[in-house]
Amino acid sequence: MQTITNFESSAVETLSVDQELGQVQVGFFSGDYTYFGVSKKEIARLLDAPNQSIGQWVNNNCLKGEGVTYDLGFATI
Repeated sequence: MQTITNFESSAVETLSVDQELGQVQVGFFSGDYTYFGVSKKEIARLLDAPNQSIGQWVNNNCLKGEGVTYDLGFATI
């Protein structure tokens, strides 16, 4: 897992990504979730351009991502 830092968001408190597994851990101010099956290509784009809106990235690639599943809490690897 690689932690994304230095961002401001009204909904996302923490964000960690694993490009190899297509896994994303999102700490929302309202709770923590682990997303599985996130596009590895989109994770790579995030890592290459971390200045984009983190909230928008999470919405587009985790909450609305095709084939993405999730578990409440942070999964242990």
